[in-house]
Amino acid sequence: MKNFLTKKYYFVLLAFGALVSCQDILDETPSDKLSTERLLKSESGINGFRDQAYSYLDNDFTSHHSGEMLEVYTDDAVRAGSGACYNWHSGNLSADNTIFANGLWSRYWGGIRKCNLALEYMPQSQVPEDKISPADIERWMDEVKVLRAWYHFELIRNFGPLPFIREVIYDDYDGFQDIVRPEFGEIAAEIIAELDEVINNEILPVRSAYPSEYSKINLAVAHALKSRVALYAASALNNPNNDTYWWELAKQYSSGAITNLQGEYGLISIEDYQNLFTENIDVKNIEVLFRGNNQEAINKSDGVDLYGFLTNDRTNNCGAVPSQELVDCFEMLDGTLPVSQYDSEHVNPTFSNGYSENAGNEIYKNRDARLNYAVVFNGCDYGRYKSMPQGDPNIVIYTYEGKEFTGFNANPLSQEEADKRRSVTGYYGRKFKQAAYWGSTVGNTQARKIYFRMAELYLNLAEAECELGNLDDAINALDVIRNRAGQPGLKDVPGFQNTKAFVKARIRNERRVELCFEGHRFYDQRRWKDLSGINIVTGMKITSSNNNDDGEFSYERVKINLPREAGSEKYYYLPLSVEEARRLTGIGQPSEYY
Repeated sequence: MKNFLTKKYYFVLLAFGALVSCQDILDETPSDKLSTERLLKSESGINGFRDQAYSYLDNDFTSHHSGEMLEVYTDDAVRAGSGACYNWHSGNLSADNTIFANGLWSRYWGGIRKCNLALEYMPQSQVPEDKISPADIERWMDEVKVLRAWYHFELIRNFGPLPFIREVIYDDYDGFQDIVRPEFGEIAAEIIAELDEVINNEILPVRSAYPSEYSKINLAVAHALKSRVALYAASALNNPNNDTYWWELAKQYSSGAITNLQGEYGLISIEDYQNLFTENIDVKNIEVLFRGNNQEAINKSDGVDLYGFLTNDRTNNCGAVPSQELVDCFEMLDGTLPVSQYDSEHVNPTFSNGYSENAGNEIYKNRDARLNYAVVFNGCDYGRYKSMPQGDPNIVIYTYEGKEFTGFNANPLSQEEADKRRSVTGYYGRKFKQAAYWGSTVGNTQARKIYFRMAELYLNLAEAECELGNLDDAINALDVIRNRAGQPGLKDVPGFQNTKAFVKARIRNERRVELCFEGHRFYDQRRWKDLSGINIVTGMKITSSNNNDDGEFSYERVKINLPREAGSEKYYYLPLSVEEARRLTGIGQPSEYY
């Protein structure tokens, strides 16, 4: 394998202002600008190297994607208005208009630089060992190595293969023109080797014994990231010849991760499923391997407007609202998917036996239990807000046309404040959100991004086994997730076919359901080279026979009247800016931009 560790491949990028001197080691050095030597004698200085390595994680839902949840750039959700999402779906992504790409480029290279600084300087610590021990340094070094591998992975899944950088670059570096792109498999192998080094060291705990350290990297992250990297390397976008080598590794690493983590981790029950998305970072959750430490007010920017229920405050926008296509992925209780075939516009689909959208039907009953945890739909019990009068019933959300505050918005480009708060699809997102955010005070609830959880490992394993033709093993892994949700095993689903095509389709559907609004769909569509459905999204316009909550409801699927032109191959990877591509001629743009 070609070696990308020699000096000619070491670089940092002008996009984050990286050509710095040794005195600029930390962004947050003390105000008197300690010299490097004094910094190495400082407990806060050495801790600062570790902390700065973490500071470039994408640790909230919207900040790094032009203020939007990543799902609005997929077919899982819609964002009304004429902002970044409108720009994206108008087909305008380019080197001249990178939308949110520049921010990610800067962020992840910045993270790599901070990791390399930490790995260079932490071993030089001159802090007394009763303050920071050699064991502390060893543990922190392995944490940072995992972070460095993770930042590299984020770069390559967004921008295509790029070299692995192991040293800090200073202002005398002049080799930018010599840098070239590796193959995806080459850089994936280097990332995995870095993770293997950490795993084999066995210094990091599988889970920290102290809640105060739950925000720090553990060995479970190394295993989960290794599984994810191999899965991406095996996928169609990065493995055009469908070499089984990478699928075998994805299988091995996913199975190995599950085996190594069982006992300390598992799957939470469906009755406690909501806790995955509303618990604080210092709560021990059996399923969560690692979550973000930034508590974002996602209810405020992407939530249900409860002002009609006399809360003291309200949302400023309903934000990313689920599409009808996502809702259609949630099965009936017998495992049947509601839609058996879409028409070209998705407004007059063929329904499966046992499902009907005739007037008066309760179309959200007898569905996969996860629908209630992911989506707010017409007639949904949304719980209670803080200090809600004790005798009042739980909040029930209605989304029919004409319903004040939460009813259907037929004008997705409206700039009226009332319209911005109402969904254009007839649905609202529920994951990471809760009514308890609102009430006599605002906030004091948890909404922390999940980076890795056990469910993903089973889905990774199922996908790899399926691609290798091991259908029984694929189904066994898939059924772990299905059974937790209360859904029947795949072989018991009406119409089951023991074919690779059928099992693959249901694995992809299961992944879409289980991991919705957790940042996976955007990348899954790309690594599968399948953007075929992204240009059509619909909503459900519901009307009430008496314009009240107790009326008979009628249903009409409607196409969302917004541009949807983001399905071309150039959307597989994000572009570099014009300036970066000119400077890094050996890297250039991803091939889809030529």
